[in-house]
Amino acid sequence: MQKFFTLLLRLDSKIDRMGETLKDKKVKFYPTLVGPIVFLLFALAAFLAMPSQVKIQAEGATTARTFPTLLLEIIVVGSVVLLATELFKIIRKKTIEVQEIEILTEIKAVVILALLGLYALLMPLIGFIASSLLFSVAMLYYFRIKKRSYYLIVVLSALVIGLIFRYLLGVRLP
Repeated sequence: MQKFFTLLLRLDSKIDRMGETLKDKKVKFYPTLVGPIVFLLFALAAFLAMPSQVKIQAEGATTARTFPTLLLEIIVVGSVVLLATELFKIIRKKTIEVQEIEILTEIKAVVILALLGLYALLMPLIGFIASSLLFSVAMLYYFRIKKRSYYLIVVLSALVIGLIFRYLLGVRLP
């Protein structure tokens, strides 16, 4: 157990050092270019995945793929139009929208998203109560909460909620 706390303290100091180096670093971001590219890539990936995900039951004018295909085509056309508009602005040497984002803030958001993804992956494997306990304690630790009473409250809440659903309401959680 002592090794675990030593590891946590070492991790904590590394996070502090990384935070200090990235504190005021910013990156330029072109949302009017990045947005259409992201949606175009999403639509193309969805088109590629659709044959294996959406099976066609009956042949006819309207199938299970009709509506998703229509929506994806609208996304592709809209993305291409927006991207072409922005590229023409660049060619004409007009200004396009630029935003600065703080790297540290975005890294924090990615870490939270990763913890949430880990929570979702662990839930079917170890169950709702255990994964909720781990996730809630990890979130409190990530936000540098020092009060032990908060950890106790979160742990008891996860236990009570899980037990209420399982035994009182008869609902089996994942």
